Amino acid sequence: MQNLGTRVCHLLANNFSGHYRKIPTMLTVSQGDDVRIHYSTRSMHGNVIETSEHREPFEFTVGGPEVIEGLSHALLGMHIGEKKRVTVSPDQAFGFRDSKLQQHAPRSGLPERAEEGDQLTVNCAGRDLDVWIRSVLDDEFVLDANHPLAGESLILDIELIGVGPSP
Repeated sequence: MQNLGTRVCHLLANNFSGHYRKIPTMLTVSQGDDVRIHYSTRSMHGNVIETSEHREPFEFTVGGPEVIEGLSHALLGMHIGEKKRVTVSPDQAFGFRDSKLQQHAPRSGLPERAEEGDQLTVNCAGRDLDVWIRSVLDDEFVLDANHPLAGESLILDIELIGVGPSP
């Protein structure tokens, strides 16, 4: 008795007219693919940090420099329409805090209305650098060049909208 695979091969060999239709396979995300997603980034306490809700989908290249490594990694193998929630550790997000990136400076160097949490752009050796005012003390302030989410684990809610060039 022939097994099913052998019978199908025999049937195809005897009845093949030279025309065939390729059945599409379900496309999955790979490194280097251009993708479109909707997403929400949340703190570990569930607070929404950023979302694409009510906006056009976010477009980028998986593994590219425009997104955190944890987002690219989470998308690998996903199918269009699939939704996923992942927790991303600091090493896959914005890194760990580096105390060397915090500097104390005299309060007189601050813009007049600057407050804790404000973002400033400073020129350092000819390069613009975004820094945040970490704290304002009586006679000094602390500038921090760490990303504000450095050291934080993040929750990402992802929906894959498309793979490939934009329509």
